[in-house]
Amino acid sequence: MSTFTTPFSSFERAPLAVPAAVFEVLVYLAVVAMATLCFLARWLTVNGAAVLTVILLTTLLVLSWTHLGQGRHPCFLFLCVLLLFQGGRLIAYCAGYITDPLAVEVIRPFPFSLTQDEAGLVLLLLVLSAICIYAPCGWNYHPISPPREAQDRRYLPYLYLLFYGSLPIQLFKNYRYYQYVQEHGGYTVIFLNHSGLASAVPLLVRVVSLISFPAFVAIFVLEYRPKFLYAATILYFGTASLILLMGSRGALFGLILALWYVARVKSGKRTRILALALLALALVLVADVIQNLREDAEISSYAFAPLEFLKLQGSSLAVTEVSVKYRRVFAPYAASYLLHELQNAFVANDTSNYFRGKALAFDVPVLLNPDAFSLGRGTGGSYIGEAYVIGGAAGVIVISLLMGAGLHLLHHFSRNALSLFVVAMILPDIFIMPRGELLDWFSVLMRNAISLVLLAMGWGLYRLLTSIRQTQGQRIGVPKLSPGEA
Repeated sequence: MSTFTTPFSSFERAPLAVPAAVFEVLVYLAVVAMATLCFLARWLTVNGAAVLTVILLTTLLVLSWTHLGQGRHPCFLFLCVLLLFQGGRLIAYCAGYITDPLAVEVIRPFPFSLTQDEAGLVLLLLVLSAICIYAPCGWNYHPISPPREAQDRRYLPYLYLLFYGSLPIQLFKNYRYYQYVQEHGGYTVIFLNHSGLASAVPLLVRVVSLISFPAFVAIFVLEYRPKFLYAATILYFGTASLILLMGSRGALFGLILALWYVARVKSGKRTRILALALLALALVLVADVIQNLREDAEISSYAFAPLEFLKLQGSSLAVTEVSVKYRRVFAPYAASYLLHELQNAFVANDTSNYFRGKALAFDVPVLLNPDAFSLGRGTGGSYIGEAYVIGGAAGVIVISLLMGAGLHLLHHFSRNALSLFVVAMILPDIFIMPRGELLDWFSVLMRNAISLVLLAMGWGLYRLLTSIRQTQGQRIGVPKLSPGEA
């Protein structure tokens, strides 16, 4: 045999490993394409498409739980919120609670329905958005280890000093807000006169209270001692309970989801389904009670109706429907919506300073019922509706893919404690995007950047003072020598 003979197998390249998510997404797209053809041929009704949408969203949620670390990826929680806020009415229909899942009833004295093609487009956009969000997360998923950098825990004494020092001011601010709301007509005053609500407390109090939120989140990320972590969490949510009593719940529930994600990232243990179910049930019950408080219902006569809750929470689908039906009305203001969303964290938004093009979440209720809007009633927003207004179906696909890539980056940066802290600051506003606006999270991030700068400056001052104190302590501890001893 010739010594120059070389086996061809040594030059063969190893086959490329194709992520399982690729096949999953292809299967989903094939099902969606087949359903779309059946719908266009009128073999599939709108109600049948609604049932299929719930099935696709639910199975996609199960896949995200199974393949993305059992809750250790923000994609799972985002899809949960998407299913609740955009698919709640569809689930209620599947359970036989309502007869028309796509009827626009929110703040309308008389509901109306979309045409069959418009209704089909709404359901198609909802499914495509969920698939496009899941795809980048599934393709690029790599498990991460719990961040346990010991050197980062040196910040804890400083953070506890800030947190417990600012907590009384936070409590005072929340109490004044609660008092103002009770004295001026209830929950709707937040939308009727938000600037008046903000002015109920001095500017210095509002500035100082901004420290308690990032300090608490940082403690939650860095602290591994259960009793200290539980104490800080109970105290923070104890002060925040006044905000819940006002009727405002979105931001706080977004924070709870973000903290649950942080807890899963920090823990290497297997997620218990029972614990997740109990957390979901507790959130649903609290949200339902707050909904009744908004409507001035008697707590003594309260009865939990889960299907009614799903129906009400799924009302954000109406914003998507109206955006699709009246895109020509909203499209000229697409750039204006994005521009003003960047200011939302810094400028008070209420009915007193409304103008056309300020926010899609304002233009939709004005179109549906201007009288109800003037009384403080609204619809919330919808990132799907806004994306459709900006670029049609292609806009929804592109923006959803970018959102999926963004969620993947947030998961990637969760492997480090300090970057996980920043991720936890961003996630609450991202999780409520199915009922929010596209760039609200970025506006809040800019405001939080101010808090982070203040935290960094305070840390520098804290280190300086502690180093001076240690130097003085060392000098005091040095024994003085007599001339003879010297």
